[in-house]
Amino acid sequence: MSEQEPIPIPELREATAGDAEGIHALATELAEAVGDASPEAGEVRKRLEELLEEPRARVIVAEGDGGILGAASLWIKPDLAHGDTVVEVPMLVVSKEARRSGVGKLLMAEIQDVASDNGAGLIELVATRANVAAREFYRSLGFIEADVVALEFVGDVEAPPDPEERRD
Repeated sequence: MSEQEPIPIPELREATAGDAEGIHALATELAEAVGDASPEAGEVRKRLEELLEEPRARVIVAEGDGGILGAASLWIKPDLAHGDTVVEVPMLVVSKEARRSGVGKLLMAEIQDVASDNGAGLIELVATRANVAAREFYRSLGFIEADVVALEFVGDVEAPPDPEERRD
């Protein structure tokens, strides 16, 4: 979309199972942007349906004339380490066509409202080092990059690798 054609302000709403295709398209764009494998459409549908049934989870979509322009998923979690509530944002994505049009800010404002409504003392989100645009966006909203090391277990949890074989 050109800069001369601003997109109309999208409507924010709770996602429904019928949004699976649009969310899958956004998740695929996000995967491509960060160099991950694209998710399978059926798996996105399944995870969306699970999240819609989970009382502490929310999936929010920003919908405009062209369909779903952005989406965010979040968890409202009790945090024993801090003794309060944390809102975790595993995914926030805006379509290529709608970036830099305020959709991301609109989604983040809704997430901040959810955090406030639930007494959360912290909003946690993740952006890869390579996703410079996302990191700059979050910093522009007042987020700071925490000095933590993220570790991920990738593999078969029922047959983990032998630690003796993995000397990195």
